[in-house]
Amino acid sequence: MQERTHEKPATRRAFLKGAAVTAAGASVAAPAVFVPNPDLGKKGKIYPDQRRKYRDSRTGRTLWQMTDTPGRTTVAQYATQPMTTPDGRWLVYGSDRASERGQLNLFKMDLRTGVSTQLTESNRNLTYRWSHISPGGGEVYFVEDKNLFRVVNIETLEERDLCRVEPCFRPHQLTVSPDNRYVICPIFLEDKSEDDFLVKQGFLIRSALVVIRTSDGQTHRLCDGNTPRTHAQYCPADPSLVLYCYGGPWWYVQRLWLIRADGTGNRPIFLQTQFEGAGHEFWSENGKTIYVFCNGGRQPQGLWAVDADGRNERCVLAGSCTGHGTANPQEDRFVVSEIYNDFKTGLWMSRKGSAQPELLCYTGTDPSKFPLYSGASAHPRFLADGKSVVFSGAMTGSGEVYMVEL
Repeated sequence: MQERTHEKPATRRAFLKGAAVTAAGASVAAPAVFVPNPDLGKKGKIYPDQRRKYRDSRTGRTLWQMTDTPGRTTVAQYATQPMTTPDGRWLVYGSDRASERGQLNLFKMDLRTGVSTQLTESNRNLTYRWSHISPGGGEVYFVEDKNLFRVVNIETLEERDLCRVEPCFRPHQLTVSPDNRYVICPIFLEDKSEDDFLVKQGFLIRSALVVIRTSDGQTHRLCDGNTPRTHAQYCPADPSLVLYCYGGPWWYVQRLWLIRADGTGNRPIFLQTQFEGAGHEFWSENGKTIYVFCNGGRQPQGLWAVDADGRNERCVLAGSCTGHGTANPQEDRFVVSEIYNDFKTGLWMSRKGSAQPELLCYTGTDPSKFPLYSGASAHPRFLADGKSVVFSGAMTGSGEVYMVEL
């Protein structure tokens, strides 16, 4: 595929300079008049179908480039977040295609037509990657300005504030309970890096699992302490059960924990041996299985599965180290974003009954292509029908959303 190029629009500084005019005989330029950039979008703006269908040259798989935003950053959500509404109609993604560079907003794409609609009009550091579609598909929950939790209606585009959580220096992955009554989000209560935990002097990090009632924004802390908690996920089938993890280096912590929504029954799951790394965990669609990447202990390294009661540990895709993964609803296909820590080659897939991976498609994913998204990964996620996987790629030189058919 050929790399697309584009002419960069004039900067605001250049525009203001050009807007200054000098009256005849005057020695002072008239004040500049600010005119909104017509290329920047507004809530409700419609973007035409940009989809392009092609075949992967190495695997023959059918792929779709879903967006085309050269010079901008457009990405799918995090691998654990549902990419589409439950009916499979609306794909939600993040992009700065309608904003100043670096300010991403949320968009919905009608998968029947490819037409996109701008959902939000934020200039307050909207964290698109943690946004979560409600179980009924009518709303999207998201965070602005680090600690302002909000929700937008997918149909009416009406937005409302849930609450502002103080102090919150870093929100992490938020998810909605399957009954749509609560949102849970791990937050850092100190301005520290997760990578410092257990490594540098003063390594303790105050954090909490914050639960927010969706009806009125009332909050409480499910747990609170001096260790970084991240990746909290409600069980898709049981609103009383939460999977969460301890942050920091995977090889130093017991990563996976389960806790009841009332704060009882806190217990580890998928017990690690010394210096065995585990992480990037996610639930099966039916809430009966937990998947996790594992290396440095049990063999083979790769994507492993464990029943929610802690039994029946098994490897479902061998070779992966620290990637992101997804399982289809039938749990007979498994897709990951790397093999042996190689994130550049593409997506890999295995089938139920064999942990042997096969190359699914090229992704072109390279962190250098995502200057606004450090540590970029393809973040694959199966759609509800289990026949396609959405992911972020960089085949054209800019971050875009792609879909591969299985």
